[in-house]
Amino acid sequence: MSGDRGEGLRAAGDGTAAAQVAGKPTAEPGATVLVAPVLVRDYRRLLRLFPYTYRRAHEAEMLGHLLDGAQPGQARPTRAERWDLLRAAAREWTLAPLGPTERQRAAAAVVVLVALTAVLAAPASQDLLRVGLALGDESAREVVGTAASPAWLVVATALVAVPLAPAWLLWAGSVVALATRLRRTGLVLAALAAAAGVVAVGSLVAAERAFVAFQETGWVVALVASLGAVAARVRQTGPVLGARAGVATLWLTAVSLAVSVQRSATAVTEEGVWATPPGYPFTLAADIAILVGVAVLLVAVRPVRQAAPVLAGVLTALILSGSDVFWSGALDTTAVNLGNVLGVVALSAVVTLVARWVVNRLDELAESRAAHRALLAASGLGTAVAA
Repeated sequence: MSGDRGEGLRAAGDGTAAAQVAGKPTAEPGATVLVAPVLVRDYRRLLRLFPYTYRRAHEAEMLGHLLDGAQPGQARPTRAERWDLLRAAAREWTLAPLGPTERQRAAAAVVVLVALTAVLAAPASQDLLRVGLALGDESAREVVGTAASPAWLVVATALVAVPLAPAWLLWAGSVVALATRLRRTGLVLAALAAAAGVVAVGSLVAAERAFVAFQETGWVVALVASLGAVAARVRQTGPVLGARAGVATLWLTAVSLAVSVQRSATAVTEEGVWATPPGYPFTLAADIAILVGVAVLLVAVRPVRQAAPVLAGVLTALILSGSDVFWSGALDTTAVNLGNVLGVVALSAVVTLVARWVVNRLDELAESRAAHRALLAASGLGTAVAA
């Protein structure tokens, strides 16, 4: 919102032609300031752009805040107000998968960062190893042909071998920056990593390598989810990851790297029990272990429940991008197109939103039960005192 608005309690608009503004410095006690009904209507329409859970908790406060700052005779929202509301609504929708409140988002973002750092460390290390092997392979250089600049030859060879190489390098830099408490630098690098992943997938589709783009879509979704978690934590005070979260990240990353070590970075026919060759997500055994672990944590740990929607969406994208759900394994891989890639992204988003709705309803049920127990305890205490 605009910074010139007064702080403190604002009266909520009632939608009629007149609204009493209690927090306005120029208004006398008991004074009534006329507000055009069309202005209240336009404000309400703009507030409908916010997520339902956030709007239900803050709509009255925001409407009163807007009416408090309205100028005498104002009939339409100003351009600055429209822009502020649109920007705030976009921010809330971006962070909505992590939870409706700042506290829930902070807790969920930590869990998402810990989990995705461990998950992404395996493909990042494998792909960067493949880059090193490709640079030393003469046959790989012949694929890109001759180049006027040796530096360009190196870059072209790396991108042909591993299209997500720039994204992995930027993501690794983001992890290092966050570990050293360079919050803004980590956020910028995470944003660049996600953008590099999206550009890589789009370039693969444009270059008629849609099947490779289909396989990499899951990792790009994970990079975007990691960016959202970093953005949510950077907005909070204190370190992005605390001491316990940092230790958990270190150990989980070490375990992830240990179980995903490949016997040969160029082998594509052999598959381990827990991890597949480079470019593929986890195997069925690893998927089952992850699902069971997430289900246990979902019941046992409340912050994990807030992170479950994002992790469920990422896991959906990883599983689909490595399966034949959206394409037939009996067909030639050239049959895969942009529609398959968009299908993975769309289904991942749907799973995230549905899971977020379920978690919000569970939270509301828990709050209702807590309020009911408090009311029963208060009534029981009152009865005991009266007796």
